[in-house]
Amino acid sequence: MTLHPLHPLTPDEIRRTAEVARAAEGAADAVFISIGTREPDKDAYLAWADAGGPRPSRRGRAAIYDAQRQVREITVDLDTGKIAEDRHFPGAQPPITPDEYVAAEHAVKQDPLMLEALAKRGITNMDDVQVDVLAAAKMGHELEERHRIARCVPYLRGPLGKNGYARPIESLLAIFDLDAHRVLAIEEYDVKPIPEANGEYALGTVPLREGFKTIDIVQPEGVSFTLDGNRISWLDWELSASLDAQEGLVIHDVRFKGRRILHRASCAEMIVPYGDPHPMHNWRTYFDAGEYGLGACTNSLVLGCDCVGDITYLDSHLADGKGDIVEIANAICLHEEDHSLLWKHTDHGSGLVENRRARRFVVNSMATVGNYDYAFRWNFGLDGHIELEVQLHGIISTMVHAPGEELKGTNLVDSGLSGPHHQHLFCFRLDLDVDGTDNTVREIEAEAIPVGPDNPIGNAFRSKTTVFKTEKDGMRNANDTLARAWYVGNPNKQNAIGGPPSYRIVPMHGVTPLLAQPESSVYQRAGYGRHILWVTPYREDERHAAGTFPYGTIGQPGLPQWTEADRPIENTDLVCWYTVGVTHFIRTEDWPIMPVARAGFRLEPAGFFDRNPALDVPPAADSCCHREG
Repeated sequence: MTLHPLHPLTPDEIRRTAEVARAAEGAADAVFISIGTREPDKDAYLAWADAGGPRPSRRGRAAIYDAQRQVREITVDLDTGKIAEDRHFPGAQPPITPDEYVAAEHAVKQDPLMLEALAKRGITNMDDVQVDVLAAAKMGHELEERHRIARCVPYLRGPLGKNGYARPIESLLAIFDLDAHRVLAIEEYDVKPIPEANGEYALGTVPLREGFKTIDIVQPEGVSFTLDGNRISWLDWELSASLDAQEGLVIHDVRFKGRRILHRASCAEMIVPYGDPHPMHNWRTYFDAGEYGLGACTNSLVLGCDCVGDITYLDSHLADGKGDIVEIANAICLHEEDHSLLWKHTDHGSGLVENRRARRFVVNSMATVGNYDYAFRWNFGLDGHIELEVQLHGIISTMVHAPGEELKGTNLVDSGLSGPHHQHLFCFRLDLDVDGTDNTVREIEAEAIPVGPDNPIGNAFRSKTTVFKTEKDGMRNANDTLARAWYVGNPNKQNAIGGPPSYRIVPMHGVTPLLAQPESSVYQRAGYGRHILWVTPYREDERHAAGTFPYGTIGQPGLPQWTEADRPIENTDLVCWYTVGVTHFIRTEDWPIMPVARAGFRLEPAGFFDRNPALDVPPAADSCCHREG
């Protein structure tokens, strides 16, 4: 079978990539960080997809951590079985692997100093202890310079299945060497009592609410989409979906009625910086993509729970540290769903009613990273819009609140228990190709017109347009009070009214940029969070907003470093980097498990079509409209 150039690596291709990569100099005993597709060069792909050129070669990409403790990415040409590139990342550290997580928890529970510290708190049964192995940040700790470290934080879970976050063992942690698999130090601060909070939420914890009647979601004629490998066709839409070990769900080559909109979209990084100043918590700045891997943490989705209706699933195949296959069944969920009204009008003269129901196509995946669960939903609408929604689920991080203690960066949720303030900042890399590769970004916002000859009674306002010419122009923040949006269009083409066919990026939820101060480590490491929007010229190797391997480092090449050159971005192949997120001041309702929180944005056609593109949508079969009064 001939695979589409954007099809993920098959299990056999993963094995061959691992085999060839091991043959590279110094790589025989390397640990595999990840193995995935090295996507075809954009020009070569478009020459094949649009002009019937030669099919791009299949390539695999193996990220490794070799015996010399160097991080490398080895590209393998699967057609020839040879190494095409061996790229080194000086000073980089790999993310935490599942094997290291297990080794760290085991070592911490056996360490004499940790056992002594726990015994002082009356804890002697290690089966009751939960250990979270957390990325250590870059905080100037003396052990950082000589070791690749993690910070290991204990909780008193009790019997397996109990919510350990109800009983943090405050002000106690272990520093663990991820390479040597040994505890380097135990750190203690101000000892506090373990809370007696109630953190249980599983079925049976509380009496169930009554009165629910069954809702059935059925499609008796089947679904309206087709699948060829991972290439999806739904009504007027075409796209591909796959899973990357680091970025998680990736959307490729999105077209509507055959016209190009989006070449590639992914979560280029996400950071969860915490805002409590206590030394037990002030280092918590998790890069959930670069330090853990959103794809590596992806769930197998379950019909009737995670997904409801007539569902099609895509399985994914990744690799473990030895290069062996890791299968994630049901990693990506595909389905249609009703979405209220698409458009409607009642003519007050004739009584004629015209009404169309909206439906959307959903591509969904979910990743669990520690205490949080994230769903990534790409929604495609009949009117040509694309919506990205991130859903935040899970359990808040917790800390002990001693009687009489001042609340500095945290809110109470239960007896003796509080949740620190924090942010979730997801940066999405949007390689937009709106009606072609060369695009320009315009910022359009509302502007009030002063009272005068152009506005004699003071009611008028207009849209103000700013064209971004270089990268510094494109460093912008959202402003809902001005209805600010960013239009990405092709200036070399014209729509019916003479403007450039465009899509606009519209904030769906307000988002606050990174709140950490410039003097902080996280401000330097997660510099992309300083602005909501960045615009850069397309570069294939500029893929991750905070650097490809941000673990334990400052200054990995990312958006702040790339944009220092202030490169031209007008009428060129460009990439928009858009950050969405939540600034989370904890509520009591977030405990013991959060109701869902949402963040996201929309890509809306704005001059891409000459009129409403959904006029051709048929009415619902059982519609009671469309008759004269």
